Amino acid sequence: MLINKANQLLEQNKLKEAEFHFKAILNSNPQSGEALFGLGRIALRLERFDAAVYLLQKACGLLPHMLEPLHALADAFNGVNSPDDALKVLEYAKSIASHNPDPHYYLAQHYLNYGLLDKAHTTFAHALSMGLYPVTAYILFELVQLGRFNKEHNYVSNLHHFLTQTNNLRLKMVCYYALGKSYDKLDDTEQAFNYYILANKLQKKLTDFNTAQLTPFYESIIDQNTPALIKSADRAFKNSITPVFIIGMPRSGSTLLEQMLANHTQFTTLGENSSISNQVVAFIEQQTQTPYPQCLSLLTNDLIAKARNIYIETLKTAQPIRPFIINKLPSNYQTIGLIHLMFPNAKFINLSRDFNATAFSVFSNYFAQNEPYFCDLTEFKHYHSLYTELMAHWQSVPDIAIYNMSYEQLVNKPKEQLTALFSFLSCTFEPQCLQFYTRRSAVTTLSKQAIRQPVNTSAIAHWQRYKTPLLKLLEESCN
Repeated sequence: MLINKANQLLEQNKLKEAEFHFKAILNSNPQSGEALFGLGRIALRLERFDAAVYLLQKACGLLPHMLEPLHALADAFNGVNSPDDALKVLEYAKSIASHNPDPHYYLAQHYLNYGLLDKAHTTFAHALSMGLYPVTAYILFELVQLGRFNKEHNYVSNLHHFLTQTNNLRLKMVCYYALGKSYDKLDDTEQAFNYYILANKLQKKLTDFNTAQLTPFYESIIDQNTPALIKSADRAFKNSITPVFIIGMPRSGSTLLEQMLANHTQFTTLGENSSISNQVVAFIEQQTQTPYPQCLSLLTNDLIAKARNIYIETLKTAQPIRPFIINKLPSNYQTIGLIHLMFPNAKFINLSRDFNATAFSVFSNYFAQNEPYFCDLTEFKHYHSLYTELMAHWQSVPDIAIYNMSYEQLVNKPKEQLTALFSFLSCTFEPQCLQFYTRRSAVTTLSKQAIRQPVNTSAIAHWQRYKTPLLKLLEESCN
């Protein structure tokens, strides 16, 4: 069937081919809810949230008893900054499938993202009581992350029992990460580290490339972004908005810094927004028929202006629109040159953290994406070296406004560090920046629980509890 082929292509992330098939189905059957659902999911992946809302609302009308389109519609509403609409959809989904843990899980995630931790915990716990389902692994993982357990009452036995009931690699991996977190909180660091190793090994099996394969790509970025190219940026360009990019390695504190800045009266945030790579770069590649970064050599003033307008449309989705709009996707460091050409007024904050602390945080946390550097310390070291080399290149270009900031210094002396940063950004520190944890805006990163607490230094030395086995593993990765 054509719908199966289209869904298979979507599963493989072949979005253009999948879109072609879904549209072909709609041409012959305009009332195909499954085709509309497929197009809605494609729009979601491309962060075209308005289109996603339109398509998914139609799909939900034609598939009234299916939960997946409702959950996707809630994601789309969150994408257009309509959390109340998302909540209504999720509550409706729960009402039509009250004995199914899936809608409870999605509703609990919504509460969690918006800092309603008590509601999230209650809803997750209720979902857990419904029995064993595939989603149970994720429910247990989130309950462990919330950390409301002790040696007498915890989820260790639930996790071990679930592991006996499944052969699914991803579900087993999620349970291993959760067991690692559980034993960490219960002060059994040996058990915790062993489960982190198991989780990483399983996730590595799900990856389909090696970090070394990225080396030519990074070398090309350096080769293409010549001083002459950077200097060609239009210095006469004026804009009422200053785009601010928080860049760096994963798990370096970007969510903390973002939330601090977003509590300032002149700032708002797009979160981890991928429109630079998914929309701007894709547009330039399509126009030049040349992949990034080689397409940079074919840029014209007209093409830069059109690419700029694509990102301006993204900036307009910020709520509310303020003079400084943050994008905290760490990997935007790969496109600093292009961003500078579009917005010579853009500011970049390169947030760094102790290497061992960063490595341990990546090693001990579950990333839904199956990139090898998220689940293998050898791969992570290679990725870190690629980042370091590329950042050294950007730092060597005087025209790009990059501010280097240390996570450790930020949490040790937040007021002093923020005051210096705001000076770089040409504005002044405001005391409410330190009250970031009172914000009720959505946070969807791995820090969504921790960010609801005042700034503290507890994470700085956490890795040292695992210093001996971690350094041994890092040393082995060199051999």
